[in-house]
Amino acid sequence: MASLIVVCPQCLTWIEIQSDCCPECATALSVEDVDPPADLISERMGDRLRDLGAIKLLRRGWPENGQLVATTEGLLFVPHLVVRPNGALEPVADDAPLRPARVSGLFQWWSLPPWRRSVEDEQSHPSTHPPENLSLPSLLFDSPGAFFIVRTTIQRIVTRWGRVHIERQPSRSVSLTQAQGSESPREILRPLIEYDSWRSIIAGL
Repeated sequence: MASLIVVCPQCLTWIEIQSDCCPECATALSVEDVDPPADLISERMGDRLRDLGAIKLLRRGWPENGQLVATTEGLLFVPHLVVRPNGALEPVADDAPLRPARVSGLFQWWSLPPWRRSVEDEQSHPSTHPPENLSLPSLLFDSPGAFFIVRTTIQRIVTRWGRVHIERQPSRSVSLTQAQGSESPREILRPLIEYDSWRSIIAGL
């Protein structure tokens, strides 16, 4: 029987349910649970501040390459995905070039009905920036492998051997490393020091 993947309503992370609980935050889950209202999820994710850049997430079994988006309430990781002819979503490989953001990016392509998707669009590289016209909950729920790091759960951010480790509770720690052609995760996170809500968290980087 295939494993069930869902978005945990507590830690807002795409997970594979194990023993009726979330492997990230240990919250009890059931396939019968109803998703929280969209307005509640939007409130928990806060307002979008800025796109920080491409990053590589060290998380086994899920897409590694993606984009990090900063909000007033946390960090949203949106994986880079391509859509295959059969409709399957496939993570972008390390050596796949990424194009600058533009109107015809992957997320807009995915929103088109099947009869308007061209083969040329399908085979193009994904946009390097999630479009601003999509809500944060849409980016989370429409991107398998996405996850949200709630700002108030972050205990500290540590740089070690070129990687950034975000230690949080009750969820597990997250490790970020440099994506091909992008800045180091430390440099990607540094602009957050401009925001009052993030300053004390980022100050040690």
